[in-house]
Amino acid sequence: MATSLGMSTNEQATINRSVRNGTVPKYEIRKPRGSWWRQASSRFVNWFAHRWYHRIVRWTAPLTAFWLSQTPMIFATVATLVRFRIFDRLRTGPLSSAELALLVDADEQALLRILRPAAALAILDRLPDGRYALSAVGEQFCSDSAQPVAAWTELMDRMVLETLPQLPEAIRAGDSLVHHVHGKTCWERMAEVPGTNELHDIACGRWTELVVDSVAQAYDFSQAALLIDVGGGRGSQLSAILKANPQLHGTVYDRDETKAAAGAMFLKQGVSGRACHVTGNFFEAVPKGADLYTIKHVLHDWDDVSVVRILSNIRAAMSHSARLLIIEGSVDHNLGPMESIRAVWDLSQFATTWGKSRTLDEFAKIAQQAGLRLKTVFPTQTIDTLILECVPV
Repeated sequence: MATSLGMSTNEQATINRSVRNGTVPKYEIRKPRGSWWRQASSRFVNWFAHRWYHRIVRWTAPLTAFWLSQTPMIFATVATLVRFRIFDRLRTGPLSSAELALLVDADEQALLRILRPAAALAILDRLPDGRYALSAVGEQFCSDSAQPVAAWTELMDRMVLETLPQLPEAIRAGDSLVHHVHGKTCWERMAEVPGTNELHDIACGRWTELVVDSVAQAYDFSQAALLIDVGGGRGSQLSAILKANPQLHGTVYDRDETKAAAGAMFLKQGVSGRACHVTGNFFEAVPKGADLYTIKHVLHDWDDVSVVRILSNIRAAMSHSARLLIIEGSVDHNLGPMESIRAVWDLSQFATTWGKSRTLDEFAKIAQQAGLRLKTVFPTQTIDTLILECVPV
């Protein structure tokens, strides 16, 4: 007798018993691929972060505590500059506070209250003549920057900032902050706040574009013929993998709203002859026929029950020889630099979604519940991206 995932009843019972008992299936962690200097620089950053970061914080404890107490005002300053498009307006050259006030229809003296601290913190540069100019940090917040920080800052400002005072209550309740405050998922809440879906797509799309080349280099795709990127959005990841692997054909499986952008990305990257977009819902089903499936930075948006459902649908579509690559960040590991960033991102997931950043052991257990086995972990040369190779049980 077989289950809906194609496993025998005994196999499913073994999995369920293992999950209940808390045992963790074994998995292998590979050494990162890439040039020697990138590996060396990654190891140095990792060493510095673990050896010196906490020491520096302890040595400067009073100053660190002061700046932590001021972080709401610093974030509000940056968010206001983003929403006023101050960074974009300084692209063409330095401007005085009076000129900026006129452009954004604001009171000059009030505007100075955010321009001065921004300059003091090197978020902007203040010239000897008093005009303000883009700094190296400020350039990252321009709307056309490759970095996703401008869209992400505005999204957090509009979606999360007002809910933060209720973080203690949400933690006591064990509930997502947005859901605790509004009684809705982040997706339902974004549907009510105009423009936030677009900000989310921009931020996620740009982050994907920053890491896709590392993903394409960190795993051997040469044995695959057809790849389906589940929740692949605008096609950035699929395009990068196809460019690096001429033998490969691929499909993005996602909402209809992403179809036009994915088509444009395929054309831009020169892979339109080998790529297509199929509309669907991964909570309902996933197309069959691929020998390789990928799902990138999707699972951290959902709770464990939802993740098991998504992975079970992928497992139902997989042949016995197919593989699944979960491309995702993780917490509590030292396989990449900047553990602090991963921990803060995990808090962001708790605040904004029903999801979380999971440990590798948690991924192994949750894959097991869906009829998959986490086989191998491939680190990449990025802060928050691992490739978790899963095979059918």
